[in-house]
Amino acid sequence: MPRLPQSIALHIGAHKTGSSHLQKVIYENRVMRSDAGIRCYGPGFLRKRGRNIAAMFGMSWSKGPLPNRTAHEQLAYLAKGNSRLVFSEENFVETLSDKDGRVSLPIYPLAIERVTELVAAWAPIKPQLFLAVRNPATFLASAYSQVLFGSVYIEPRQYRARNDWRKIDWADYITKLRTITGVSDIYVWRQEDYDLTHRLILRRMLRWQAGGRIERSKAASIKACRRTPFAKRLRGRKTARLASSPRNRANCFRSAPTIKFSGFMRQKHWCGRGRFTMHKWRKSKQWTGSQSYSRQSASRKG
Repeated sequence: MPRLPQSIALHIGAHKTGSSHLQKVIYENRVMRSDAGIRCYGPGFLRKRGRNIAAMFGMSWSKGPLPNRTAHEQLAYLAKGNSRLVFSEENFVETLSDKDGRVSLPIYPLAIERVTELVAAWAPIKPQLFLAVRNPATFLASAYSQVLFGSVYIEPRQYRARNDWRKIDWADYITKLRTITGVSDIYVWRQEDYDLTHRLILRRMLRWQAGGRIERSKAASIKACRRTPFAKRLRGRKTARLASSPRNRANCFRSAPTIKFSGFMRQKHWCGRGRFTMHKWRKSKQWTGSQSYSRQSASRKG
């Protein structure tokens, strides 16, 4: 039987917090990761039939048949002799919204149960959890664009009525994650600070030396895209290429200012920003390690 990995990292989103960019950067540096003894699995593998985390490890909510391997045998098979195993899949805790455009509120109600069962199956290996959070107003605005992208039409006013941004309490969600026994560390960062914490996130997720060798050009691509005016990106010879596929068009609109196109009033964005900032003071006695939602580094559970 192949050896078990020495450590496991589990990235669980959240949705609409730059997870696709993070997964792409990790995938494009797969040769470097392999040389460093790190094996990573993202949506490209975990969203295929029979390959999702629940099916591979025989979770109680899995709709597929029971796996032939035990949880430890599956870990050893996936690690393939590497010492570090990384899973990045935001849909593991729950999908973003249902077919009617409703986001589960309070946020991710099934996450605690699912992560607890998975961590128990991996014992005695204690995984590290990684997740990002986002301003509730811009989070729902981005989720609304995802609903439209999925060919489900719902008017902005109706969408706001179904999804109350005031019920998105990231502090409460992370506090519940910290109660799970068998978890080593929890690393948290804000999507708004992703440009600043990107390097540190990779160092923590891929170990310090390997994360530091990620190519800066790929890490800085999202920053350059955000700073480029939307109209400028549609001019010149690149227009035909940008408009050639729905994915490219969606990426262009996703980088546009959220307040103008989101359907949420400016006052609600301001209220959401204020509530989001207040999270780092609420329940502050329950946090350990560096200050939560810090601009300089990803937070860590002590």
